[in-house]
Amino acid sequence: MLTKEQSEIIKKQLLDQLEQSSLENKEQIKEYIQKLEGLQLEEFLKKNKIMINNPNNSSDFQNPNLESNSDKCIFCSIIKGDINSHKIDENKKSIAILEINPFSRGHIIIIPIQHVSIDKIPKSSLSLAQNIAKRIKSKLKSEDVKIETSNFQGHSIINVIPLYKNQEVKRKKIDEKELNELQELLKIKKRAILRPKKIKKQVAKGLPEISFRIP
Repeated sequence: MLTKEQSEIIKKQLLDQLEQSSLENKEQIKEYIQKLEGLQLEEFLKKNKIMINNPNNSSDFQNPNLESNSDKCIFCSIIKGDINSHKIDENKKSIAILEINPFSRGHIIIIPIQHVSIDKIPKSSLSLAQNIAKRIKSKLKSEDVKIETSNFQGHSIINVIPLYKNQEVKRKKIDEKELNELQELLKIKKRAILRPKKIKKQVAKGLPEISFRIP
């Protein structure tokens, strides 16, 4: 089993490589790797076929193919709750969360619950994307909303990207405070259950209440 010191060295090497990668969701992957300890890290290395002969020597670190399919899919981990996310909405076959490294303010990704390819994305996931696009235009006053699909580790997602006038579509990281504010603004508010009010019997003033039947 890896020692704490060895784990930290390996994680640093993985994070350094991810920083140089072109993966769209590398920030989420980095957050996931940072949480791995001991046996969890060893299992991650094994599933991604990353070989390290000497964990204390970076020269023995073989370049992992993190862009290939993996049993430890980042989106499956989000679905299971292993990775924290800012959920906006959901249905039986998908969830909608805020992208932490968005192309624009309010960028949301729809993740099918099942690990599926693009041609197998459920219709309900596409419907959820369209509903959220309307919500974005209403709440964030975007000029338009672009809906497009992408795939990572064999798990397809739908990107819902707001387009604003005179604003460049470019990825940038946003902080936790802004994520929380957007989540509160865009998420579905649960309606309170209205219970019928009890109707009180009205008695005319000055007259006794009649509690028996008059023939």
